[in-house]
Amino acid sequence: MGSAIAGRRVCVACRVTVLSRYNTDSVCSGCARAARDVTGVVPGWVWDSAPLRSALARVDLAAFTVLVRRASRLSLEGLGALVQQGWSASLMSMIEHGQRDTLYDIRKLLGFVDAVGMPRAALAPLIFGDPGATLDDDETDELAMLWEVDTMGLNRREFTALTGGLATGLVPAAALPLPERVELAHVRALQTAIVTLRDRDDVLGGGGVLASGLRLFTQARRMLDHSDYSEAVGHELLVVTAELGIKTAWSAYDTDNQPLARRLYEQSAVLVDSTGDNALRAYLYANMMQQSSRLARQTDRKNFAREALRFGDRAADAARNEASPALRALVTLRRSLAHAQLGDAAAFQADIATARRELDRGPHEADNSRTRFVRHSEITGYEAAGHAALGAHPRAVSLNEAVLDDTARSPRDQAIYRAGLAGKLVAAGDPEQAVHHGLIVLPELGAPLLSIRTLQALQPVRDSVGTVRAAAATEFCEKFDTVARALRAA
Repeated sequence: MGSAIAGRRVCVACRVTVLSRYNTDSVCSGCARAARDVTGVVPGWVWDSAPLRSALARVDLAAFTVLVRRASRLSLEGLGALVQQGWSASLMSMIEHGQRDTLYDIRKLLGFVDAVGMPRAALAPLIFGDPGATLDDDETDELAMLWEVDTMGLNRREFTALTGGLATGLVPAAALPLPERVELAHVRALQTAIVTLRDRDDVLGGGGVLASGLRLFTQARRMLDHSDYSEAVGHELLVVTAELGIKTAWSAYDTDNQPLARRLYEQSAVLVDSTGDNALRAYLYANMMQQSSRLARQTDRKNFAREALRFGDRAADAARNEASPALRALVTLRRSLAHAQLGDAAAFQADIATARRELDRGPHEADNSRTRFVRHSEITGYEAAGHAALGAHPRAVSLNEAVLDDTARSPRDQAIYRAGLAGKLVAAGDPEQAVHHGLIVLPELGAPLLSIRTLQALQPVRDSVGTVRAAAATEFCEKFDTVARALRAA
């Protein structure tokens, strides 16, 4: 129940919105949505939002608990099962209603934070009493093991005084509490985390979510290997762990840490092969195709393009009986680029045509968030990349320009395609326009977009600025070099 004002219930988060009698929760719909909207926050934090920061800053741990539960889309029973160790639905309800001060014991609070997968650095607003407070990398490194004090029995005032002079840091996944028994609530929390990682990746790029992904994947693997669970829960845990591995591998790929990406993809393949989930298997090998094609382009070696086609055979075999048009289009699309890199223009064009026919079938209930980026503009983008690989640079430029007309694409996609256009303009002999587009992209890199892949797409522009008028060339080089240093340090 929310706070009472003149007999009315008010949202515990914003303390403004009067709750409808039909709303049985303690938080209004606006704050509930905001608690899940974490696409614009500091990289590396899984649980963060304006209402949650505000609740922490005013030491309102009842509101904090409600918002965490709503952000993870769990019931009181589900959250209690996730935290375990005596955290029943009735206890959770009393905490949310301010009837129990359980979380004002710092050890209980940290146990709760660890159980829901919230990095301890996200408690910075609580520590400093400021909704905008953060901890930088140096601070979190120095303060990695936390609060070695006995705080049992502190009241709210004493708790607030103590947190005003302390700071906390991130804890390695291996140090987090491992549940003795995994319940469905644990799996649902991991599934929600994957959606959150994807949402944030659309804005922040791989560098903004890689640390969180590694932490979650490591914890999920530990749960899979060491905890107890029923057969049904075990299968769902296996699937979500594999999917976390794939998502984290893609983040490593976007930061151009290709060895880490390959290791994570290979670890995920072992898990995927045990799931019996052909859609996930097709998605995995489509991603591995993407990485091999990138390595072929970076090294100018045909063996990587041929490796991509072998991964493509596995992906196509897995997707053969899958109903999702977007998944089937993605598999064909990734294969098209490998054909182009091998100089097979006919196979490339046939793949592009097949991918368009798949998408022309329209949305299907089998489509999911993994392939939400697969749309006709994505096919156009691959068509542009294929023509560039085949040496048809003017055609590649016009196709890449058409991709940018799709303003519904994510900020990260817009940036990578504009950077790609800049590189193609250099190959087409127009370095001045390349610099123009490069100067549009560069301000977005480093803050908020942490994507080394996007910066690397601009490298041909950096290498060609000697033919551009001095002022634009100097500006581009200075911004490029500044961003390069920032991304290397991130």
